[in-house]
Amino acid sequence: MKSMKDKNKKKENIIFVFLTQFVRIEHVFGWSVVSFGGFILGMTSLILYDYLFPFIVFSISTFCIISFTFSINNYYDADSDKINPRRKDYNAIASGKISKKTGIILNISLVIIPIISSYIYRFDVFLLCILFLAWMWLYSSPPLRLKSRPGLDIIWHFFAFILIVLWGSLIAGKISLINWLAAISLGAFSLIGQVENHIYDYSSDKKTGTNTLAVKIGLEKTKKILTILVFFHIILLIPLIILYTISYYYSIIIVVIISITGFIFFKYKRKEFTKQIFFVKYFTNIVGGSVYLSGLVYYILFLLETPTLGLLNIFGVS
Repeated sequence: MKSMKDKNKKKENIIFVFLTQFVRIEHVFGWSVVSFGGFILGMTSLILYDYLFPFIVFSISTFCIISFTFSINNYYDADSDKINPRRKDYNAIASGKISKKTGIILNISLVIIPIISSYIYRFDVFLLCILFLAWMWLYSSPPLRLKSRPGLDIIWHFFAFILIVLWGSLIAGKISLINWLAAISLGAFSLIGQVENHIYDYSSDKKTGTNTLAVKIGLEKTKKILTILVFFHIILLIPLIILYTISYYYSIIIVVIISITGFIFFKYKRKEFTKQIFFVKYFTNIVGGSVYLSGLVYYILFLLETPTLGLLNIFGVS
């Protein structure tokens, strides 16, 4: 009886290690939620039964592809993480909890499953699946290994998030203007997150010889790039606001309430932020997040055939 309990406990531990230290489930979940937003924007009706099979394909394949993104990164970083006390316990291969051989098998499985499921589902989805997997592989894998190339690593995130949104949309059925606008602006959103991380990690990266954009061009120049990216992101949000947010009271209210609440929250915590970081976090996370949420609300109301406010007529759009 005891040995049976030990076996069950060991299985639970393996699953826990796989989810937390091999595929980094918290990041997988976050990126999958973004892709699910793209799925909703790709729907052409709210008859949920019609989307049962597409959603199953989406759930399985998206989990595998995004998990592969982090697991292949852990695989190729295992040797360097092994001698890095800060990273060793965060990488299951580096800590020895999963062997390299097992890591190869798991990575191959995470590739094969979405390829097969997308091929069975639809050929255009299959082609995008190949592109999606290849792009995720290029980030960590030699010889290109884009993560080690300052500037290219950030550009990678831009296109990765575009793919993440369009992937969900295509599986659901269609890619239209709102999908492209959301995908490109979310790509800019991811650029900001990456550059911000490089600024936070500047001191430790410089000490360890990690070659990032901030280390290569200097901290002050990187901060200027961050500010430019925030403005770029705001500009990309404007078409979403004009074309979609202002179409319904509910979507307008969402942006107003979240923007005001977020400003009060950040102002209350202003001692924890520099002026630049306040600006970055407020306009990127709060304003950006509220616009994306309002876009989803707009699209659901649109599918429900709810009459719009007609405010687009002001801009000459019927």
